[in-house]
Amino acid sequence: MDKEKFKDIKNFFRGKKVIVSYSGGVDSTLVAKLAQNGEDCVAVTIDNGFFSKSSLKYAEKKAKLMNLKHVIIDVNQLDENVCVENRCYECKKMMAKILNEVKDQLEFDIIVDGTIYEDLSEDRPGLVAYRESGIISPLAKYKITKDDVNEFSYYLGLDIPKKETCIATRVLDSPITKEKMQMSKLAEDFIMNLLDITGYFRVRTLKDVAIIEVSANDAQKFLKTNIFKEIDTKLKELGYQRVMLDLSLK
Repeated sequence: MDKEKFKDIKNFFRGKKVIVSYSGGVDSTLVAKLAQNGEDCVAVTIDNGFFSKSSLKYAEKKAKLMNLKHVIIDVNQLDENVCVENRCYECKKMMAKILNEVKDQLEFDIIVDGTIYEDLSEDRPGLVAYRESGIISPLAKYKITKDDVNEFSYYLGLDIPKKETCIATRVLDSPITKEKMQMSKLAEDFIMNLLDITGYFRVRTLKDVAIIEVSANDAQKFLKTNIFKEIDTKLKELGYQRVMLDLSLK
């Protein structure tokens, strides 16, 4: 473990009142844990319609385990007619506006997120939006990499959850709408509860077709006639006309 980086990032938060843009993922969880070394810390999760139900529950559970002050703000960005063109930029811009409002209400000092050093080399419109809004990425600032994050998390006794992706990525055609995302979310929740899925799993929406992607380890759980029928019936109730299983197992 790089002790100098660890010392620097801990010292960064000392004496500060910090708002953490918190998703429950490994990077923002580490930032929230470190921010607890400051004068005060509040983690804010913005439910913008792009998180799965399981992701929100995990973020809430994780915050409780860390004794972290945690606020979930329910905002439907699609109702504001954003996130269709230049989706990531517009979504992050709106999230940043909300985070700054919370910071001002609480009279806190800074807002931070979980962007790591490697992220700076990628094309990330959302990161641009956060920078324009004054949000700081302390992990990137101190050149903390994904390996560093994993080592620091292990040292602090934090688990490393599976990476979750924005629910908008489930929709394969345009425009991305609240209804299409909701169909994918509800379909995923139903199948995960029905079959106790543990590995990679997605339900993609392409027009009126549900495309189920699943890991090889979980694929066998689908191979029963009654399961096929139950899934087909439920997903058609949600609005799909066809239900397909992607055979390129993950």
